Amino acid sequence: MKRRSKGAVWLPVFLLFVLLGMGRAGDMKQKWEARERACMEMAGVYSELHGRVSAVEESEGKVQITLEENVVRPLAGGGEGRSFSMSRQIPCVLVSWKTDATEDMPDARDFKIGSNVTVRGKLELFARARNPGEFDSRSYYRGQGVDCRMYGEEVEIAGGDVSPLPELLRQIREKAKQNIMRSAAAEDAGIFSAAVLGDKKALDSEIKDLYQKNGIAHLLAISGLHLSIIGMGGYKLLRKAGLGYKGAGLAGAAFIFCYGAMTGGSPSVVRAVVMMSTGFLASYLGRTYDLLSALSLALLMLVWETPELLTQGGVQLSFGAVFAVGGVLPVIQDYLGKGRKILGALAVSAAIQLVTLPVILWDFFQFPVYGIFLNLLVIPLMGGVICSGIGTALMGGISYKAGALAAGTGHYILRFYEWLCHGTERLPYHTLVMGRPAAAAVILYYMVLLVVLIGMKRAVGKRDEAEKEREEVKGGIEGDEIIGMAEKSRPIWLRTVLFFCICVFLPCILMPRPVDGMEILFLDVGQGDGILLRSGRGAMLIDGGSTSEKKLGEYRLEPCLKSCGVSVIEYAFVSHGDLDHISGVRYLLESCEEIEIRNLLLPCQGREDDALLSLAELARARGTKVSLIEAGDSFYMEGIGVTCLYPGISDLPADKNEESEVLKVDYGNCHILFTGDMSGEGELRLLSALSEKPGVLSEIQILKTAHHGSRFSSGETFLDALGVKWAVISYAEGNSYGHPHKEVLERLGDRSVKIYGTAERGAITMKTDGKRVRWKAFLD
Repeated sequence: MKRRSKGAVWLPVFLLFVLLGMGRAGDMKQKWEARERACMEMAGVYSELHGRVSAVEESEGKVQITLEENVVRPLAGGGEGRSFSMSRQIPCVLVSWKTDATEDMPDARDFKIGSNVTVRGKLELFARARNPGEFDSRSYYRGQGVDCRMYGEEVEIAGGDVSPLPELLRQIREKAKQNIMRSAAAEDAGIFSAAVLGDKKALDSEIKDLYQKNGIAHLLAISGLHLSIIGMGGYKLLRKAGLGYKGAGLAGAAFIFCYGAMTGGSPSVVRAVVMMSTGFLASYLGRTYDLLSALSLALLMLVWETPELLTQGGVQLSFGAVFAVGGVLPVIQDYLGKGRKILGALAVSAAIQLVTLPVILWDFFQFPVYGIFLNLLVIPLMGGVICSGIGTALMGGISYKAGALAAGTGHYILRFYEWLCHGTERLPYHTLVMGRPAAAAVILYYMVLLVVLIGMKRAVGKRDEAEKEREEVKGGIEGDEIIGMAEKSRPIWLRTVLFFCICVFLPCILMPRPVDGMEILFLDVGQGDGILLRSGRGAMLIDGGSTSEKKLGEYRLEPCLKSCGVSVIEYAFVSHGDLDHISGVRYLLESCEEIEIRNLLLPCQGREDDALLSLAELARARGTKVSLIEAGDSFYMEGIGVTCLYPGISDLPADKNEESEVLKVDYGNCHILFTGDMSGEGELRLLSALSEKPGVLSEIQILKTAHHGSRFSSGETFLDALGVKWAVISYAEGNSYGHPHKEVLERLGDRSVKIYGTAERGAITMKTDGKRVRWKAFLD
């Protein structure tokens, strides 16, 4: 009887789990849609919420509690003309308030895990991403199982049964955090709290950014590295104390379970807890521990409850790194040959980098070139940081001096980390902005990687067969001599060079491709303007500012540019000096070192504007060429022509808005007009100035409407002089100005102009080959 192969057994099992996963994902999708509908119905309505406390945090005068098993009842008739016949059940709501807003509001010490709370306020949906590269809060919190948020205007504690163990763990965490904050230096305390307690609230944003840019931000998150130091340390102590494998394994599993719950139970923590508990269970049963099986069990447990986690970059990186160590690293080590310490250490970093690179680019859009080498230096020392942080948390409860003494070792290691990071940033090509790769490129990358690994495995198999034949021939030679001869016969230098070439050239699959034709991205910047033009490998920027988004540059403009693979802006045009046109550009010049602006072009009539003078000073400090442009100036890049139509040096604008550069962009037979904040009077002056060149305006097909759709712009005479088919209006939903005004929409509608508004549809993308025009809205 013929025995069935392993593949014949595992293939049906794999397909069965795929079908189960699809069914579970579909079921959870329906449940989440129902939960979202309930949240949308109650959003913006003054309501009363009754729920049970599952988590409590306080930082910088702000309390945040997570409430589960919530019942929400509308008050005051539902608001906005809506009425409700009954309450709604919303499983999980994030509630926050400022303790200094009023003396009647409770602080974090008043709450216990498991107690009941009544809150009054308005429910809010988490923000969706509205631009390429922007962080999607709604998707993130959905992965955490949180439906929506509420700012508490009235908060009452309504009794309930306290959960003893979770509350005890919370108190231990808070006490440990207090000890760390009291005993450690300010620059170290945030890192100790993040690495030991999973609390990143006190983490310095500059340190976080520094670690992120250098590819060592994983050190700040509780993961397998941290739990292995803590959990295995405790396990070994129990074994040395005389406890058997079973007792030590059970005690170790219980300890890391409690520790994982205390640190917040993030997906990476749950993954590490499940894997380590599996290892302790194997020890208890006297069985062999298999890393990939434990990893699969952890993944199954996480995504069965929340399939949305599969889309989150942190989860992908966490599981990808462990898979690289358990599945890819052994193949690379066998290929290169074991017993070589330096080469083996590089193989570990290379394996993790090869597996996680597409995920890093998909979520962060840039690649720290020297991160693979930096991790070789920082990871071995991280044990000292963790032990120092634990010591500070424990000894700080005895006295300040004892805690400070315990923090000493970690302090010097962390300063060494900073020195390394700052030194690395001074090296050439420190960071490559590669953008978010196309899905097809990611699939091709992993297919090629799989083929490479299969090739390595076969090469190892052939080498092993050759060694066996050599052993048979040299049967009379001692074993050590055979191994020595075999090692000498291996061209290790050739294999190393080949592997290095693979590590260098495989990422080229993910490199950004040049843009075909011209692409214009009208960013949703809220109440402001921001337009990115791309063709080939070149990029231009027209304005970039907002009055409604206070951190536009950090949270919208920079991520969008990086996600598009833009590291160099050839020309940045600033129409005029208002904040809603320059705030993001100022951030790029002041705080974003990865993106270079080569030429900053300011309106000639704004040469005495303080805001523009300050911007020019920042630009020159970055090595950017600053120029004042006037009517008649032209610029070219990758087939795109930009001509300034207004104002001229002799024009006398009435106010700052009238200083606005009016730019005409040409690409083949496609012509677009950008008018800044020009008013109707300025439009008439422009028509007068171009009266001898009527064809300049009559060929305009696309209009970026002036002043965010103000009624005082886009006048009838002006619109009649254009051949507009499409118009884009950039404005914030619910803005205090009432933009876009009804009159403008009517004037455009009367001329059958198709209107795209950023408030309703997010970022608007226009693509053209110079003949045809295609549109796409980010939120469609």
